[in-house]
Amino acid sequence: MTTLNVIFQNKSGLSDKLISIGFVSGSTTAPFAISYPNSNPLDPLDIEILPLNQEVGKGKWYAFEDLKKGVSIRNFSGRIYISYGQTWSVLNTFYEPAQNITDVNFFLRYDKMELTFNGKASDVADLTSIDYWSIPMQLTTLKDDVIIQIDKGIKAGVTSQMIYSNLNNLTSTTQSRLANALPALVPGDFHQNINQPGTGFARIIGPSSYPPIGGVPVIPYPLFNDYLNYLMTNFGTKTTLGHIIPTLGIGKIAYIKGQFNGVGPNVPLSGPQSAQAYDLTATIDDNGNVTLSGRVGTTNTTMVYKKEDLLNPDGIYGANASFSLNGASTQKPANDVYGWITGDLLAGFNIGAIGSQTKMNDVMVGAMFSSQWFTIANDQLFSYLQSNSSYYNQYAATLQQLSDAYNFAYSDRFAPVLVSLNPANVDTLEISFFNVTENN
Repeated sequence: MTTLNVIFQNKSGLSDKLISIGFVSGSTTAPFAISYPNSNPLDPLDIEILPLNQEVGKGKWYAFEDLKKGVSIRNFSGRIYISYGQTWSVLNTFYEPAQNITDVNFFLRYDKMELTFNGKASDVADLTSIDYWSIPMQLTTLKDDVIIQIDKGIKAGVTSQMIYSNLNNLTSTTQSRLANALPALVPGDFHQNINQPGTGFARIIGPSSYPPIGGVPVIPYPLFNDYLNYLMTNFGTKTTLGHIIPTLGIGKIAYIKGQFNGVGPNVPLSGPQSAQAYDLTATIDDNGNVTLSGRVGTTNTTMVYKKEDLLNPDGIYGANASFSLNGASTQKPANDVYGWITGDLLAGFNIGAIGSQTKMNDVMVGAMFSSQWFTIANDQLFSYLQSNSSYYNQYAATLQQLSDAYNFAYSDRFAPVLVSLNPANVDTLEISFFNVTENN
């Protein structure tokens, strides 16, 4: 049976005794087969790893010292958590911590990476800082002890302290203009209770992890309201066609066009998970609602995104905005052609491509089809496309310069953020974790 050897490297400067590791499956039905060597010489059988959050309680955490010889993965798709100090407890079956002060685990320091390994050529791993940034990591794949690929949570010439400082600066002056918004640094000004005051650094919360507007904590990052107002003013219903960007105006703000390759190794021949082209025009109305209309495959299609759904943290930031399909009740994006189309639109907002007057090969980016945006070099996104920092995802833009980790949900459409675990080329994955010198 094909296996992947995963080894852990503590480069944090913290005692090994403070490091804990846990394994969380991304599905309750997916195969879960991980083991580590038994330290008892009289019992040579490997010990099976158990899922961290399968039962309510302290959680099935493993001491770093017990896993120094690594683990062997036969089947696993999910997240590996690293915890510094006190580990988070499991509040309910299949629980993972929420980035909310009402969560009893809010002030604890932990982070995660993601991988899928089932012995297939398509297996991959990645670093992710979409939800929050806490513990810098690095992934290194090897074959016969030769390095194959490196995914750097901290790019060359960058320190973890630099990432901490730059992310913290984004919300040291809150920009959302919402009442009671506090900096994204945890604990910041939060105090949970006298027994767990939240001293020390836990994480910096990413904009997509906040609850809906009106919840607590209140998002401090700039909302995309200014961006939508810019689009309404310059390309809205009261403007003329092409007066700023060719083909845009009188409500038209973008062209969402491309090819969806379908879902799964056995792509259906029909339906929303089948391979098909899409060609839609994005328009904005006087209330800031965005509508996509055109053809998906051979079908006339309309998708409507309400302004309030775009502005909520899981909307543009989280790339998970609800939409109405052909007049039906609203739905969240799924793993189908409509979810892919939604990804095009929301990625365009995150990087600042929609309404961008920046020229690439003498063509304004705002006039390009959405599939053409994904050919733009990774260092020519965000501020390169928009001079106003409210017109793109500042958190993602900051991380893009400093880390190879996912910085928003569709980072992989613009840059390679996945490392291959193809067993033909890789036999070992090394996960290294580091620290931030300030506020430990």
